[in-house]
Amino acid sequence: MEHLAPDTTNVAFITLAITFFLILFQEAVNGFHDVANAIATVIYSRAMSPRSSVLMAAVFNFIGVLFGGTAVAFSMVYLLPTNMVTGINTMNEVSLFMAMIFTAVVWNFGTWWLGIPNSTTHAYIGSIIGISMADAFLMGQPVADQINWGQGEKILMALIVSPIVGFLLGVIVLKIITWVAHDKGLYEPSKDDHRPSAAIRGILIAGAAGVSLLHGSNDGQKSIGLMMVALFGLFPAAYGLDPDRLAPEDYQHLVTVVQQVEDVRQATAVLSSESEGKASSEATPAVKELLNHLSLKQSGLQLSDDEAIKVRKEILAVHRQVAKQLKAPETRAKLSQEQLTTLEGAHKELASFVEYVPIWVMVLSAMALGGGTLIGYKKIVTTLGEKIGSSKMNPAQGTAAQASAVMSIALADFGGLPVSTTHVLSSAVVGTVVGTQGQQVNQKTIASIALTWVTTLPGTLLLSFAMGIVFNRALG
Repeated sequence: MEHLAPDTTNVAFITLAITFFLILFQEAVNGFHDVANAIATVIYSRAMSPRSSVLMAAVFNFIGVLFGGTAVAFSMVYLLPTNMVTGINTMNEVSLFMAMIFTAVVWNFGTWWLGIPNSTTHAYIGSIIGISMADAFLMGQPVADQINWGQGEKILMALIVSPIVGFLLGVIVLKIITWVAHDKGLYEPSKDDHRPSAAIRGILIAGAAGVSLLHGSNDGQKSIGLMMVALFGLFPAAYGLDPDRLAPEDYQHLVTVVQQVEDVRQATAVLSSESEGKASSEATPAVKELLNHLSLKQSGLQLSDDEAIKVRKEILAVHRQVAKQLKAPETRAKLSQEQLTTLEGAHKELASFVEYVPIWVMVLSAMALGGGTLIGYKKIVTTLGEKIGSSKMNPAQGTAAQASAVMSIALADFGGLPVSTTHVLSSAVVGTVVGTQGQQVNQKTIASIALTWVTTLPGTLLLSFAMGIVFNRALG
């Protein structure tokens, strides 16, 4: 099939454009689904009114998206099948991509409607794996070849570990608060005519602002990454490669970087999969093709849409080759410190050519997340504030949960890993209940949350797999 962009009446082009706006809707759902994680503590401690807290959360979500960078965005993108990361340019890819977004929207909206805290990140990852399986099934290829397991392992580990960290920090931080603060009012649910002290209100408000900011910087990036995938497919010549890195001298620099990668490979006899572990003086196919295309660019020729997709694909292939070299212990053992430094630098340089996000996409995502934050918060707030423990959340619990969530999500942002704000803060709230003498965890609520947590990955995986097949048959 020819590329989608030139013909805006093309069914594939229209479908991909619709999918772009579905991603924005999903980001709005994410806003009013996850906003409760930030504001439940300040509402139930009466540190802020619901209206003020929601407005504050919307503003800080917006700021978080704008200043959160793009590391998390592309960590999600690299989970997709390589052909989609390169640029969606067939009806098969369009139908699968739409199935992925459709699944995430349905799952997140459904759990919000039921008032159950749910992870947008888990929904996205399950949907991505599901359409990767559908892609393999439709193409008659091994499923393992369509899933970036290396990237998946890092993300899944972060998703598993982060709630545990949130729970433990919730217990620990609450204990610290009880040791240093002896105001009995902190450990009782706030009454309508009583507000915490100015110091505690300040901590709670700062914590809510921090969680909102970090939620925007982490969760907001996921929609940015997926919107860029859609744009890669719609307008590859404009968005497939970073236009700020496309001067002739940049191409010359990229040639140098690629040649350095190849020199390291040959010098250490660490080969790509094509050479099956034997030294070779021949460059790998991905390197050969990329150097050939770059030589055309250095001569001043403009790349067509199809050529832009090819160059992007070749850069990503070399980027993945370098990532495998850096990850494999047996490979690292053969590399000198200088060679390791060369490969690590090359990995970053290669990414800089393809990890391009225009500012208008970040603003659009920030507006969707911030706007969504302004509505629909009550269902999840009630669950977190009243139904996790045997009594309503008190100011000390709110403070501990907020601080724990801020620390956990900040660590994930620092590592460029997507984590679930919902899981981290919900786990921290459970930790504060466990750490409070005389309180008990509400088994029914925890069972509902746990069931959602456990079923989100397999549920979205199966749903997106099925939707991928259905959409492919309907649209193909």
